[in-house]
Amino acid sequence: MKYPPFIYEPDKSIGALAATESFFEECPDKKELITDLGWAYHSIGKTVPQTMENFWSGHFFPYMESWDELQVSFNLMMFGFYKQSFMSLRSALEVGMLSVYYNINDDGHNAVQNWYRSKDTWEANTPRSDKIWKILRSNENIASFDKEFDLKKQFDELGFLHNYVHTKGYKYSNYIGLISSNWQTFEEKGMIRWVNVYERVILLLLTLHLLKYPIGMIEFDWSSKVGIDNPFPVLNTFQVERIKKILPERHIAALEVIAKNDPETQALFTHISDLPDMTEDECEEQIFKLDQMSIEHGPGFIQWKQQELDRMEQHYPESRDVVLKRMKRLEAWATENDMMHPIEERSLHKDKRD
Repeated sequence: MKYPPFIYEPDKSIGALAATESFFEECPDKKELITDLGWAYHSIGKTVPQTMENFWSGHFFPYMESWDELQVSFNLMMFGFYKQSFMSLRSALEVGMLSVYYNINDDGHNAVQNWYRSKDTWEANTPRSDKIWKILRSNENIASFDKEFDLKKQFDELGFLHNYVHTKGYKYSNYIGLISSNWQTFEEKGMIRWVNVYERVILLLLTLHLLKYPIGMIEFDWSSKVGIDNPFPVLNTFQVERIKKILPERHIAALEVIAKNDPETQALFTHISDLPDMTEDECEEQIFKLDQMSIEHGPGFIQWKQQELDRMEQHYPESRDVVLKRMKRLEAWATENDMMHPIEERSLHKDKRD
């Protein structure tokens, strides 16, 4: 395919990607940092409560949009589009803060509506940062933490990101202040700069979410109470460990104190911990029903079985007897209910029969 007289062409992006990946092979610590930060922010979304009242209301949209922007930013960086990657980091920061802003009083399903529906009114405009911080600081946890660690200053120091949006001169142009080719290329300085800002953005957003939802700092075996079908906005132990791995130690200590003293956090923790322990049979039945759903709405039993066998051998071979026994039950169910093949084949066969 012939293109207009463009210099920024897709083929050059492939070259930038290859050079970026080569850098990560030589510097795996950078790749590990990006991965750890990404997993930590992915985990924190679980602390935003999902209830019958707010489900599909849009209250979770700001967090999801911020997560999308972080991924887009990473992709742009990998292909050498550094200016645009910083622009996406700015969007991730701003919309990620809205996740806490709109849910600050636990009525995000109502508060978010005008903005979420993009109404053509001033109330629907994305709020300015001074208004956002005024609302954020109305939360006692955020206010006290901000007083000690100056979160607002951390946010203000990221203010330079808007310069990429408005192209404030050569430094914030597509050249990002470097003497380089006039097309997308791998630039180590640009990539290192991106990793630094990516880290600062995620740490700030993580901290704000944990201050609003301190239950995210509590390590507890929730599965012993609710099995694998956990309806509560809590994190598994490995997810808490991910977050603690990247947060400064002083921040961790302060957040743990806040979690111990936060009335709502302690009330929820007490409620869950006072529940009776799940029996092995109850846990097994949960897993069985979840597997049924996976088979019915996906690959069908035959493909599902092979996927599960591969996963079992790789991750938990010690559970072989239990898994094989469950598979035997599932095979009988799938045979009886015509769930052996993928949903597309089943739908096609059904249409032909009809």
